[in-house]
Amino acid sequence: MKNIVILGSTGTIGQNTLEVVRRDSGNFCILGLACHFRRDILFGQIKEFHPKYVYTEKEDSSFEHDFPDITFLYGDDGLEVIATLKEADIIICAIPGIKALKSVISAIKKKKTICLATKEILVVAGDIIMPLAEREGVKVLPVDSEHNALFQALEGVERKDIAKVYLTASGGPFYGTKMKKDVSPEDALAHPVWKMGKKITVDSATMLNKSFEVIEAHHLFSLPTEKIDVLIHPEAVVHGMVELVDGTIKGILSVPDMKIPISFVLHYPCRSDHCWQHIDFDKIGKLHFYPVERDADWFLLAQQAIEKKGSFPVVFNSANEEAVELFLEGKVKFQEIIPLVKAVIGAHTYKRDISLEDVFYFNNWAKEQTKEFVGVKK
Repeated sequence: MKNIVILGSTGTIGQNTLEVVRRDSGNFCILGLACHFRRDILFGQIKEFHPKYVYTEKEDSSFEHDFPDITFLYGDDGLEVIATLKEADIIICAIPGIKALKSVISAIKKKKTICLATKEILVVAGDIIMPLAEREGVKVLPVDSEHNALFQALEGVERKDIAKVYLTASGGPFYGTKMKKDVSPEDALAHPVWKMGKKITVDSATMLNKSFEVIEAHHLFSLPTEKIDVLIHPEAVVHGMVELVDGTIKGILSVPDMKIPISFVLHYPCRSDHCWQHIDFDKIGKLHFYPVERDADWFLLAQQAIEKKGSFPVVFNSANEEAVELFLEGKVKFQEIIPLVKAVIGAHTYKRDISLEDVFYFNNWAKEQTKEFVGVKK
């Protein structure tokens, strides 16, 4: 029986994780649930899974009254406590942004297996997280479908035999179409394949989500940018491929369902005998792959982040996070997101060697600078 703590239980990844546990309850126990606070969803999760610990950002006495046998935790300290519980075996990290960064670091130090769905953690602190995990002998298992696929395809492959890895991208809602002059949030959120949170869906539309995935792949698999490529694959059936030096290509295929990679990391190193859905090749017919332009802004930003390291990826990530929020609020146009992000990066005082404290400093600075650039009061 594996004891699981879910950081971000009410989001898409959290709810899909609970669906996996629901089907295989004999192997898993939900020890802790943590979320910002979506009361209705969290209430139902507590009633069904009976965790011993629950974290919410703000205290709610009515919850404590309704569930007197549960230990409730709050604030930044509470998040670290629930991520480092002695009984916990697996920590699912699915809280957007870098709020859970310190908690993930603490969990690694406590030898917890990290199932990572929050790509921002490695984007801003991959040079801290991965060396620490290696020293502690801790597995960081990727939940993102693309990195999960590469992880599977790379098992048993020596690094010297890797010619290139391919992340796939559906292309988002605008691929192959003429983009409107005034793109609304509703337009950008109309993803053709995946059901995701608003921020990551907008990132998919700008392709900046793929920028962050390139950076994440660099840290997860210790690969330089010239060995990381992206292919537009509208069917979203092939999630990742590894090209070997002899020309052989290994690919991981499945229907686009996040429960599949989640099930893989929860059962790792074994495999579940539950199948969520088989691929219907008769229905698919053909699979298409199209190369991306490596000189596009989104790819160049990923390359620069990997080469420069330090404060660059932190500012890149945080400026984009704020720019997307401003777009969703109607204060920034869709076509202004990337130029705004580039302007904030260009305005910051670059620092090569950064500490954990520096990560949070540059994160806050970039968010405030982004708002200042568009005239939003601090």
